[in-house]
Formats: sequence, C-alpha cells, structure tokens
Amino acid sequence: MHRRRWLLQLVLRALAHRKGRTVLLLAVLAMASSLATALGIVSYSMEKQVAGEVRKYGANLIIIPQSARLDVGSGGLNFGVITEPAYLQQREVEDTLARSGLKAERSFHLRGALHWKDADLMVDGVNFTDIRRLFPWWQLKGNWPATGETVVGSDLATRLKLKPGDTMELVGKAQTVRLRISGIVSSGGEEDGLLFLALPELQQALGLDGQLTLVRLMVTAGDESLKKRADALQLLLPSAKVNEVRQTARTSEGLLAKVKLLMFMVTAVVLVSAGSSVAGTMSTTVLERGKEIGLMKAMGGTRWEVMLIFCGEAAMLGFLGGLAGYLFGSAIAQFITRTVFSASAEFIPWFAGISLGVSLFLALLGSVGPMISVFKLDPVRSLRGE
Repeated sequence: MHRRRWLLQLVLRALAHRKGRTVLLLAVLAMASSLATALGIVSYSMEKQVAGEVRKYGANLIIIPQSARLDVGSGGLNFGVITEPAYLQQREVEDTLARSGLKAERSFHLRGALHWKDADLMVDGVNFTDIRRLFPWWQLKGNWPATGETVVGSDLATRLKLKPGDTMELVGKAQTVRLRISGIVSSGGEEDGLLFLALPELQQALGLDGQLTLVRLMVTAGDESLKKRADALQLLLPSAKVNEVRQTARTSEGLLAKVKLLMFMVTAVVLVSAGSSVAGTMSTTVLERGKEIGLMKAMGGTRWEVMLIFCGEAAMLGFLGGLAGYLFGSAIAQFITRTVFSASAEFIPWFAGISLGVSLFLALLGSVGPMISVFKLDPVRSLRGE
C-alpha cells in the first residue's frame, strides 16, 4: 500500500513539475476524445433523426400475394396474361411479422370495387390509425372517419362532385354499406382517385373476411440492409412476394451510410493527429529526463518499475483527458445538433466510457516508443549526459 501511494505521489509531482507540457498533453487528449464523443453522439442521434425524416417518404417494403398467372398465346403470338385475384391471409401475415422480430410500422390494405349508382368505384380498406402514422403527408379536408364513415380522394371527389357530409350507398358482393363522407384526402398520388373505408367494413362488404391485397411496411434503417430484411421475410412468407420500394429504401440506407462514413473519417483523422502529437511530446519528455531515469535505475529501480512510472503518468493524463473530453464532447454535440440539424442530441452516459477509452488508448499508444527507450536506457551513460 505504501509503495502504491509513493508511486502515485511521484507521478503527480512529475506532472505538476512540467505544468506546460502536462497542460498541452491534456488539451490534445481532451480535444481528441471530445471530438470522438461529439461525432459519436451526433451520429447516434442523427440515425434516429434521419430515420424519422425518411419516414415521410412512406413505406419501404411491401408484401403482395403471389398472383395466379396464365399466359395466353399460340406459337410466337402472345395475347396477354390472365390473372386471378389473389389475397394474403391477415392472420398469417400478423403471425409472421411477430415471429420475424422486424421493427416496422405497418398498414394492411384490401383493394376492391364497390358499385355506386351506375359506376364501380375502387375502394381501399385500411386502418386509419396506421395510415395517419405511416403517411403523415396526406392532407385531409374535414375529419378522419369513425365507424360508418369514409374519406374520398380529391380527384374522385371532384369528378363525382362529392363533399363532406354526403352519404353514399355502396353495393358489394356480400352486402351493401351506407357510408357518410367525413373528409376529402389529397396525397398527390394514386390515392386521390380512391375511396377509403375501414378495413373490416370492406372485408365484410366484399365477403373477404381476414383477406388482404397489400401490406406496407416502414422498416427502420440500420446496419442490416433492407434487401437482407426483405429476403429474410420472404423465407417466412413463401406464399407472398416481399419487395423493396427502392426509392425510399435506397434514400434511407444512403443517407445513414454517408453520415456514418463522414463521422468515421473525421474522427480517424483527428485521432491519428492527436496520437502523433502525444508520441512526440512524450518522446521529448523522455529525452529531457534521461538523467532522472538514470538516477532512478542507479538507486535500485528496475526497468519495469521505471516504465511503470511513465505508464502511470500516461494513464493519469488519459483518464483526466477522457473525462474532460466527454464533458466538452457532449456540449459540442448539443451545439452541432441544434445549429445544423435543428434537433436535440440525446444524453448518452455510456459514451463516457468511449471517451475515456479513446483518451487512454492515445496516451498509452503514444507512450509505447518512449517506454521502449526507457527500457533500453543505460543508467551510466545517461548520468554522464551521453
């Protein structure tokens, strides 16, 4: 115990005696660890931010049934393809998604035709709670529907001269439904030409209980590509097709990959520069303390004990630099996310371990060369000043 206390006191006095060099090393280590911490926190926080922004593009995976196809033709002539209606089993899809462990927002759809007056209208049965979460850009004039109500696409409403408050009696294969229009929806896409009502109501009207024509998934992008996730889900659903919505999928993966690559490259450059600075400063310290090292060896100190002193100095500097780096890095991360991304960085306590690890690694790595010099130093020659 007395020996450890003596060693600690020796290390502290050695650092205090060279205040200028100690402050320089602390500043270098704190700068390196703070930047690594700041960029790590920003990258971690922005991964969620980018995922939230990409969510505005809508679903990035879709599940559709395997349609029955029959090619019609004779010889070299092809007259087209006959397809039969095919459906997904809602219960099977729900169970498969639960077993897959896939973290995704989802919306179930059943597309069909209902007869109104002298025309057949394309109707989409959905869960409106899922729709509002998965497609936040939809603009609604009026209110979202309750039971027995519907919303109409803006193009269809204009063509049929429909408005909120009107009632429609729609005839399906199984039953007739009477619905009140609660709002007009506009999305800028094909949805503007559709009529929307609750999924269970359309399933009953068409006599297709528990059946779906489409499932949309918004999968949170991460380290694993969407293509791999789609392939894994495809194995669990052999009776369906799992496809990427490529524009959304590539945008999500591309943005996250570029953000992470930028953070990694900047951090690597800073760490290499900081490591070189630490190594140069520690080497200069060893050269200046040659006589001191020779005296300690001449007084009976072994090479390993002398190296332990330098190792203790490096560890002390690394610990203090890492602690300061975490505090400064957290502040820098908050500044960057607020000014550049207009968001707030998350408070991540476990990044303190990363900051300490980076600082200790740089301090000890930069001391490897000087420690080897200490190990090989001849005490007689160093006392002579050679």
